Amino acid sequence: MRKGIVALIVAVLAVAAVLAVRSLSAPVLDEDVEYELTSLYYRGQEVSDQVDEDDLLDLLAGASRSLITRGGIPGYDSADAVEVNLLGNEETLRVVLSAPDGLYAVYQDADWSYTIRDGEVLAEAVQALLPA
Repeated sequence: MRKGIVALIVAVLAVAAVLAVRSLSAPVLDEDVEYELTSLYYRGQEVSDQVDEDDLLDLLAGASRSLITRGGIPGYDSADAVEVNLLGNEETLRVVLSAPDGLYAVYQDADWSYTIRDGEVLAEAVQALLPA
């Protein structure tokens, strides 16, 4: 009986720990860095000159990401994706929003990406800025 109770307590604590770690988040854009849009691809075409950069940066600044890396970026269909490339502190930051693939990620190194929280909402807001 005592072993069962101990096992139950350990299981509950493990689940609580996983939930606590997953709930931690950070902003997509570092608040201390000034970013500049270097390119924006939509349906495989460069469209940064057709989008208000300040509006786009505001959307990204309001978004959050997980603190846990998800490993590398999985393959996705760039024909249906929005790819944003930003320059900040002499480093490139990339944001990929691909609704069909369920991929909403931010990364500097393709081997270490972070999942964007509420990525579907961010993707819809960004797409509203894009040309028809």
